[in-house]
Amino acid sequence: MICYKQFTRTLAAVLLLALLGGTALPAMAQKSDTPSSLLTKTMPTTEGDGYMVAGDFWNTVKPMNTTTANGVEDPNRGDPINGLHWLTLGPDGTNWLEPNGLWPGGYDLTSNWRDGTRLTFPVFEADGWGDALRASGDTDDQYMFAYYTPNVPGAGDPARDYKRPARFTDDTRTHLVYEAGWPTTAGLDFKIRAHQFTPNEQNVNDFVAIEVSMTNTGVVDANGDGTPELQDHAIDAVAASAWLIPSISVRIRQNSGRSNRFGAGRTMGYLNPTDDTDYPLFVYYANVPPNRTDGRTVPAEGDRLIGVNDGRVLEGYTDVWNTVHWLGAKEGAIDDNNLGALAGAPDKQTLFGTHPVGQGSQRGWYTSATNQDGALHSPNRADLAFWSSTATWFEDYGRTLQSNFDNRDLAPNSDVFSGGTAGDVTTFGQATPGVRPSGDHKFGSLSEAGAIGQPVWEDALLNSGDFYDAVGFTQEYTFGQTVNHGMGPFGLEVGESVTVVFVMAGGFRYEGVNDAVRAADWAWQNGWDIRSDLPAPPAPEMKVESTTDGTAVVRWTDVTGIDPDVDGYKVWRAAQFQRQSWFPSQEEGANGFALVDNYHRVHEVGASTKQFADEGNPYFDAFGEFAGDTQNFYQPSEWGPYELIAKIPVGEVAQFNDPTGGYNFAFEDEEAITGFTYWYYVSAYKEGSFSGPQGAVPVGHIESSNFNRNGRNSPDVADGQIGDITPWINTYPFAINASDYPAAGTQNFKNIGGPFTVTPPAAPVDQVADLVTVTPNPYKITGLNDERDNPSSHNIDFLNLPENFTLTIIDVSGQIIFQETIEGATNGKYTWDMFSKDGVEVASGLYIYHVSFDGGDREVVGHFSILR
Repeated sequence: MICYKQFTRTLAAVLLLALLGGTALPAMAQKSDTPSSLLTKTMPTTEGDGYMVAGDFWNTVKPMNTTTANGVEDPNRGDPINGLHWLTLGPDGTNWLEPNGLWPGGYDLTSNWRDGTRLTFPVFEADGWGDALRASGDTDDQYMFAYYTPNVPGAGDPARDYKRPARFTDDTRTHLVYEAGWPTTAGLDFKIRAHQFTPNEQNVNDFVAIEVSMTNTGVVDANGDGTPELQDHAIDAVAASAWLIPSISVRIRQNSGRSNRFGAGRTMGYLNPTDDTDYPLFVYYANVPPNRTDGRTVPAEGDRLIGVNDGRVLEGYTDVWNTVHWLGAKEGAIDDNNLGALAGAPDKQTLFGTHPVGQGSQRGWYTSATNQDGALHSPNRADLAFWSSTATWFEDYGRTLQSNFDNRDLAPNSDVFSGGTAGDVTTFGQATPGVRPSGDHKFGSLSEAGAIGQPVWEDALLNSGDFYDAVGFTQEYTFGQTVNHGMGPFGLEVGESVTVVFVMAGGFRYEGVNDAVRAADWAWQNGWDIRSDLPAPPAPEMKVESTTDGTAVVRWTDVTGIDPDVDGYKVWRAAQFQRQSWFPSQEEGANGFALVDNYHRVHEVGASTKQFADEGNPYFDAFGEFAGDTQNFYQPSEWGPYELIAKIPVGEVAQFNDPTGGYNFAFEDEEAITGFTYWYYVSAYKEGSFSGPQGAVPVGHIESSNFNRNGRNSPDVADGQIGDITPWINTYPFAINASDYPAAGTQNFKNIGGPFTVTPPAAPVDQVADLVTVTPNPYKITGLNDERDNPSSHNIDFLNLPENFTLTIIDVSGQIIFQETIEGATNGKYTWDMFSKDGVEVASGLYIYHVSFDGGDREVVGHFSILR
C-alpha cells in the first residue's frame, strides 16, 4: 500500500530536486580425432524432420514421408492420391516457423518464401504408364512423379520408410547429419542424407548439402493405392528438379511471423564466372531497387544502392547472396554405415553419355535453369517438371523463351544431337563430346540480347566494365513465375542406384556463395571427412549467468578429454548496445556481414577483426542516402559480430577452475553492464598449420564455432552435458515472443541460446533504497537497450528491485500513468514497455516512479525522463 501523505511529501521533494537539476537516483554502475566421416554415435530412432541449424546457413529438410502438411498436400488425410510429391527444404508452405535459408545463422532475414525449395523427381516412360497413371490425374501418361504415399509398397518397413533427427556424428560436434528414406510410386526407393559442418573456416559452415539416392526396385504402384501395376520395370529416364521462390527480403519477427521487405531489388538468375575454377551458379540476391534499372539502364553514380535489405527504408547493407546448385551424381546408393562410401564411386552418366553436370570449363553445361509462368510443380504436371529440369537437352525450352513457354520446341538440341523424336529423350542418342547443349536459359546471353535483365555488380562475373555484360541470365523475380534448376535425365535398370548431390548455400556477395559451394564440393570429394585436413576442436558446452555484483560469468566444460590436441580456449562477446555502422566510412569499407566469415582469425585480445573483413561491394556508392539511425547502424546480435575478450591457453586454464553446476571453468566479464543484452560463446582452439577447400589456412590456428552461443545445446540436455541432437528447440533463438518459446527457468530456455541480459538478483529489502536504479535515464529513441530493427521496441528497465513490490509511475501533474504489483520475482529487474495503464504509448516528459515494498512499510521514489 502507498502511504499517500508520505508519498506526496517525497514526490514534492523529488520534483523540486529534479527542477533544480539534481537527481534522486544513484548513477548506474558500469562494470568496467575421430574423423566425422565415421558415425561413432548410436543413431537415434525417433522420427522427425531435419533441422540443419548448427552451421551458419540454417535450413529445414522435410522428406516426402514427413508427417507435416506442406501447404498443398496433407499426409494426414490418408488419401493416397494426395501423397507428398516433393522433398521440401524449408518450412511447410503455411508459415515461417522453421529455418528457410537464413544466412548468417541467427540473423532474422531470409531470401526464400515460406514454401521453401522443393525437390521433385519426375519420371519419363517412353511407352506411357497407361490407365493406372491416368487415375492420379496426370495430363500426360508418359510422365509421373516419384512420390510417397502411406500405402505404396514398402511404406511402414523401417528399413525403407524412416526418419532420423539431425544429429552430430561424434562429440566434436563438427558434423551434423540428417537421414530419411521412403519408397515411391515409381518403384524408386529414396534415401537422403543431409550434411552440415560447424567450423567457421573457409566457408565449410555456409552450406547444407543433401545426398539423394534413388534405387530402382522395379515395382511400380503408379496411383499409390498399394497394388503394383508393374514388376521388374526399368526406368527410362528420371530427372531431379529444384523449384524455388526467391523473395528478397523477408524478416522473421520475434513472434516467428514475417514482415516483407519488398523494396529490395529481387534479382535471380544463372551466372557464369569468367574464371573456370569458380562455379556457375543459380543465385538470388538483393540488387538495386528495380525502378532504378528500367530499360536495362545503369543507375547514376550515387544511386547504386546495392545489397540493401529494403530499398524503401534502407535497413542495412548486408549483400547476402543465396544459391542452389547440383554438385553431381554418383553410381550407387548411400551406405547407412559409411558416410564416405561413394567418395570413389564412378560418376553417373546422363542418358546421353555425358558427365552429370560437367567438369572444369564445362562445369554446369549439363544442368538446366529456367524461369517460366504457370504451375510447374503442380502434383499432376510431371511433364512440365521433367521438361524444365532437362531443358538444356531440348532445342528450345528457355533458350529464346522467357516466362511463357507455350512455344517450346522439344526436339533434340541440334548442337549436340543428330536426330531423335521430339519429346522422347530415349531416342536422342549420345551427345557430341565437348559441345555445350543450349536448350535452356542459363547461357541466354550467348543467343539472346538482353538476357541479363538486371545489372551484375561482381567483377568475377563480368566480361567488361558493362554491368550487363555477363554470361547467363538475370531477372527481377515476381510472384507467379516458377524458377527451376534441374539435372539429368538418368536411366536406371532394376536394382541400379544413382545418388545426386544438391547444395543450398548463403554468403556475403558472390564470393561467399562461390566459396561455400567450393567447400561443399571439397567435402563431398573427401567423403564428407573434413577433419583429416581441418581437425577443428570440439565446441565446449557452456552457460552464461549473472553475478550478484551485476556482471556476467561464462562457464564451460573441458573438452581436452574429447580432443587432447586442444591448445586453449577463447571467450567471445557480442554486445547489443554497441551499435556499429555498416559503413564506418567510404574509405574503411564495410562492417557487419563483411566480418562474419573471418573474424575468428583474431587470436589476441584487443586486435581488430577489421583486418580480416571481406571487401564490401566496390560499386556501392549510395552513401548520401544511406545515413541515419536505422539506415547506417546495426546492433550486434547472435550472428555477431563478436569481439575476443579472453584467450586462455591450456597451461593457464587452471586459473579459471570452477566446478560449478556441471562445468569445469568460469570467466567473469567485469565489463558487462547490468540491464544490457549480450551473446557469448567459448571456442576451443588448436595451433599449427592446416588446409581446407581454399588451400592453407592463412593464420596459425583453427577453432570451434559459435553455435554454442549463450549455452545453445540439444533439447532437454542437462547443464554441462554435450548434446548429440541438432540444437533446435521448436523456434528461432531470437523469436522470444513465439508461442512455443521455452519458458523462463526451464532447461530449454537455456538450451535455445536466446539473448542474455545481465540481471541482478532480487535485492534484500534493507538494500533496495541504496541499489534501485532505472536505465536508460534519460530515455532517448532509440535507447541503447532497444532493438533498432524493431520499431516497437521501447523499454525502460528498473533494476535491483526486491522480490515483492508495487511499482507506480506518475506524471508531473500527479496522475498515475502505470502501476503493477509483483510478488515472488525471480530476479531484481522489471522492464516497462512505456505504455500507460490504458494501453497508450507515453509521451516525452518527466516522470516519477515510486516503489513500495516490505509490506508497504518501505518505499523508494525517483524520477526519469523520456525524450521521443
